[in-house]
Amino acid sequence: MAIELTVVTREGEAYAGSVEEVVLPGSEGEFGVIALHERFLAPLRPGIMEIRTGAGSVWHAVSDGFADINGERVVVIVDSCQRPDEIAVDAARAELAEAEAALAELGAASEDDVHRAKLRNQIDRARAALAVQDKA
Repeated sequence: MAIELTVVTREGEAYAGSVEEVVLPGSEGEFGVIALHERFLAPLRPGIMEIRTGAGSVWHAVSDGFADINGERVVVIVDSCQRPDEIAVDAARAELAEAEAALAELGAASEDDVHRAKLRNQIDRARAALAVQDKA
């Protein structure tokens, strides 16, 4: 039994189709969704989204966002969703190195917490992009 998956970004619809299962990077850990899943709204962290169909699995790097889930459909709302062929590996590696260096230099003061969180998000997004590229 299939479930309808729609992924929406700022640029528009990034994916739409029937899938057997989708595995999402939830804020509390990965979780899978299949047809007839219980309804809920889940916050997402940057990571890898695995889309499983009868033809196999494909992976996308997604940013943080939300997933609206019910028994018949999943709507993923994220800032970005990248297929492996859309990932610039050199740029992702440079972004990762730059963010890790900036995080290492950041002080421990609480006023740095917002900047620290942004850098960690940037690191997670770059790592997800590189991991998706490795799976391709």
